Amino acid sequence: MSRTRKNGTRSREERHTEAVKRNTNFASLSLTEQLQYLDLRLGEGVGAIKQRAKIQNKIDRPQMTEQKKAKQKKRAKKKK
Repeated sequence: MSRTRKNGTRSREERHTEAVKRNTNFASLSLTEQLQYLDLRLGEGVGAIKQRAKIQNKIDRPQMTEQKKAKQKKRAKKKK
């Protein structure tokens, strides 16, 4: 018996390139646009609970991400 392909006739490379395009497109959106995209794609407040929480946390506390970036720069300088 032969196995059937899970994703039809598309090759692994095609699926990979599509996934990379999707991820870069999503990352290029602003935080509020990312939430709107999730609402559009999945429904308002439905699914992607952890991802929505992370995005909302970044919106509510923007200084935290800036502090983390500065801290990582300091650590990189100390290692050198």
